[in-house]
Amino acid sequence: MNILKFFKADDIRTRLAQKNILFLFVNKLFAAIISLQLIPATIGYVNPKQYGIWIALSSLVSWMVYFDFGLTHGFRNGFASSKAKGDLPLAKQYIATSYALLSLIFFSIMMLCLIVNQWLSWSYILGVDNSLDVTLHWVFVLLVVFFSIQMVFNLFTTLLLADQKPAFSAAIVTLGQFFALIVVYLFTLFSEGNLIYLAFAMIGVPTITLVIISFFFFNTKFKDYSPSISNINWSLSKDILGLGGKFFVIQLSMLFVFQFANFVIIRIMGAEAVTNYTVVYRYFSIIYIVMGIIFLPFWSAFTDAYTKNELSWMKLTYRKLSKIWSLTILIFVILFFFSPFVYKYWLAKDLEISFKLSLAMGFNMIILSRANLYMMCLNGIGKVVVQMIVYLIFAFISIPLMFFFTGHWGYYGIITVTSLVYLCQAIIGHIQLDKILKGRDNGIWSK
Repeated sequence: MNILKFFKADDIRTRLAQKNILFLFVNKLFAAIISLQLIPATIGYVNPKQYGIWIALSSLVSWMVYFDFGLTHGFRNGFASSKAKGDLPLAKQYIATSYALLSLIFFSIMMLCLIVNQWLSWSYILGVDNSLDVTLHWVFVLLVVFFSIQMVFNLFTTLLLADQKPAFSAAIVTLGQFFALIVVYLFTLFSEGNLIYLAFAMIGVPTITLVIISFFFFNTKFKDYSPSISNINWSLSKDILGLGGKFFVIQLSMLFVFQFANFVIIRIMGAEAVTNYTVVYRYFSIIYIVMGIIFLPFWSAFTDAYTKNELSWMKLTYRKLSKIWSLTILIFVILFFFSPFVYKYWLAKDLEISFKLSLAMGFNMIILSRANLYMMCLNGIGKVVVQMIVYLIFAFISIPLMFFFTGHWGYYGIITVTSLVYLCQAIIGHIQLDKILKGRDNGIWSK
């Protein structure tokens, strides 16, 4: 009953979060349906081999996302804080300055990539027929140009997150994917399979959708925040990139900690083991996804409350979110019970997946969800130095630990290392948040 009371809150901030949670779940459902249609549609338009080439090349370009240097996170907290103070001119300066910084960063990266592209042989790099060289050259051009534009205009979706409208932000992404699906179907009807056309549909259409929506709303509902050259304040760069830089270090450290798991598994256990691990990971990540949807609206809500020094609301909301987190146990039990059927008839089919692996992965996701609760609250109030230090430490030791433990325990070695990271984050996050809520955050705990 205490959990249910959360959905009967009286304050405006919590009611706004409730609405966002509801619409985020609805959006997630539509996004899943579109995704399930988009994969077979793209494979049907080209062919499995060309689809694999597209995935490999687009995945390579998507690494550009890390070159925002955490700027969008710095902007998000700065904008939310200035809005909470009622300082509209400062909020507009944060928007204009962030757009200017992102434009400089990604225009420079785009030009560099386009120049280098002239001397690259993508057929050699990807190990495919050299007759595809010209096609892959233009696919790369489309990817780099549209991805760079997308990274700049994604600031509007971050603005929506900062303005406590995460459902609206997620809907824009889903709408872009929906239009991409339509264009792929149209290409299927009126053209032969073509990687260049596919690239335009998959990256170009969502980007164009984002740009149109951004211009529309900056001229209507968000006209008060419309960016202009006159509002650029370069002195804010230090604040935006200062906090953003810490988020960048965290993101980069997390890349080392978590993205090398499959590489370690394939080196020690073989390719089939990667498939088993991935299937179980994706299935039990439902726990993390559900909790993530619930926690997401509270990042900027905590920014707003902390700026206004409303610690009582923060304490109450944290206690409620902790009780909601306890539902992870129930979700895990349900997923674990149905896992043999899901593996056999849907995901894995011919693969043999032990119940021990499912059990370990389920607990791994429960711990991750708890750590995410603390990180969402602390990220919202900009206290990220401690978690940055933790991730930096694990970035240096996680890969050797993964090789060592996986060599002895197989899958459970990887899961042990990642669970250890989550557990450390949860424990340290609990200590830091508790100190902040009690007004005892001194020294490093206040940074």
